[in-house]
Amino acid sequence: MSQAFRQYKFLGLICFLAFVILILFGPHIHPDSGGYLEASFGRGLLYPLFLKICLSFTNLYGVVAIQLVSGIGTCLYVTIFIEKIAEQRIGVFTQMALFMALIFPYIGYTAIGNSILTEPLCYPLFLLFFCHLLLWRKFSSFKHFLISVTLSFALMLTRKQFGYVFATFYIGIFLDLVRIKKINWREVLVPLMVFALALGFEKSYMYFKIGHFISTPSGSFIIATPLYIAKANDVDLLKTDEQKQFLRNAIKERDRQKLAMYQEDFGNFSWPYHKKFEVIHDVLRYEITKKALMDLNLNLDLIESEKLLSEVTWTILKNNFSDFLKFYYHNIINNMGGYYYFFLICCAFLVCLWQLILGQNSFLMNFGVMITSLQFLNFGAIAIFLPVIRRFAIYSEGLMICFWLLCLHQVIVRKKYD
Repeated sequence: MSQAFRQYKFLGLICFLAFVILILFGPHIHPDSGGYLEASFGRGLLYPLFLKICLSFTNLYGVVAIQLVSGIGTCLYVTIFIEKIAEQRIGVFTQMALFMALIFPYIGYTAIGNSILTEPLCYPLFLLFFCHLLLWRKFSSFKHFLISVTLSFALMLTRKQFGYVFATFYIGIFLDLVRIKKINWREVLVPLMVFALALGFEKSYMYFKIGHFISTPSGSFIIATPLYIAKANDVDLLKTDEQKQFLRNAIKERDRQKLAMYQEDFGNFSWPYHKKFEVIHDVLRYEITKKALMDLNLNLDLIESEKLLSEVTWTILKNNFSDFLKFYYHNIINNMGGYYYFFLICCAFLVCLWQLILGQNSFLMNFGVMITSLQFLNFGAIAIFLPVIRRFAIYSEGLMICFWLLCLHQVIVRKKYD
């Protein structure tokens, strides 16, 4: 039996043990799970469809089993993929470390495989997308480019925030333009067309659900950050009496609970606001916004409330743009790991980008540019309106750790043969 086979056999055993242990915990139902189980209009298309298909022949335990098999199996696949495509042989210890970095969202406190949320579908899709993205960059393979674009389409239909992954294709196209002074126009146009197609699918789904050709309602998701930074004089900038009354009621309740950006304390917490914004966000979104809308006594339907919340949101942001940028900056930096780690990622991106521009088309350099780009894009997209909690950050963080492990492995190998 070859050494490689023994390594994969050991990884397979670890996968099996992890599956057995995790399946015993059963499904985890979260406050948001009901929306996916009921396929509510505020949720994306693919995960409710996935649940409906699974539940047609099994129960929630079966759903968890399918999620765990697909997720843990994908982590194993990516580990083997990295070993196969890397320029240097990877030892057993590095291989296990890579696997643990990828599987941690399943065995850590996020426990995504057991959760009835979008993460157990998005995470393996994201890992596969990244593999094919690297294959496209390493070998200039249009086939892998199309596969990665297709996976981007599936990700965006599961969670709209994944629209940011389309930007990575243009980073690759920019590198080709700089290095070989050539643009493949198919690669320029296809992501734009698929992105537009995903938006069209989303609106068509909403038309099927509620009879309106609109995007998935997001007013209640995006209103929390504006309410957090809003000032009393923002009320005067709104156009309608309904909008003014809503914001007046929301600010009054917010200030009563001491949840504003300018206020110093919140409950028994003494740590900085950006770190407890997860708590504040939920109160602003679920409690204060809902109460302020009900106090209007207008019985607004979905379209009307969506329009009201969107207009209030953009008015507040335009009037408090500097405060928004300050909070946005802290939301990214502190949740990414602090200033030092942010600086380290910036350095890794610039070094890898420079090496690729100079012509070193190595696996590690492509890995570094793409995963650091996705790290910035992921945090940047989420932090606009949401707290960057751990289950939103898992997609790029595990692969980021893999990059650092591969860098460490390369240093050790070079040291060994010097």
